[in-house]
Amino acid sequence: MAITESHHPAPVPGECLTPTWKQPSHPETIKINSSAALASSSDPNNSKPSSFTLTAVAAKNIPANTLLAKNTSTTLATAKDYSTVQISRNEHIRLNSDLLYCNHSCDPNVRFVTSTLQSPAGGVVVVEEGPVSGAIEVWSERDIPAGEELRFFYPSTEWEMAQPFECSCGAEKCLGSVDGAKNLSTDVLKGYWLSGHIESLLAEKEGRN
Repeated sequence: MAITESHHPAPVPGECLTPTWKQPSHPETIKINSSAALASSSDPNNSKPSSFTLTAVAAKNIPANTLLAKNTSTTLATAKDYSTVQISRNEHIRLNSDLLYCNHSCDPNVRFVTSTLQSPAGGVVVVEEGPVSGAIEVWSERDIPAGEELRFFYPSTEWEMAQPFECSCGAEKCLGSVDGAKNLSTDVLKGYWLSGHIESLLAEKEGRN
């Protein structure tokens, strides 16, 4: 998941700046923008950059309901963290691609479809990371102009987030505080596309199963 300071808790400085995959991973539709993030300081004249913020943006105009990316390089994670994506009740993956830099928004322009993945663990918690069969797919929710940041709704895949955070995505309906779907109301969630495992867990929570 994204490495930015405004919409997600910051990682260890520099951690995201050394990708382990070949870049660009999806050059036809996605490019990565980098901008300096200013160090927080009591000195108002301090303008020394402390780190860089990386974000995924549309490389071209993308129509609604378009498949932007199919990523087959995911691996099953042994534990969730700020950079993993949940794909089932208890499984999380590492994206190992530029999709890592897709940020959160309370008014998303893309969705991450995980139902096209099949892990070798079959839903069992793993103790060693390994490859995942299939591909995670990224689809546009609406028309996206070239250069617009690509953002998805984190609770659409996450039941309980490793690091809930205060959101400043700027959306008119910004939730303010972003957490996993487990901790959001049904009224809030019903306006969003949700992954199958999130729909199932919500049904159980509400006693519909």
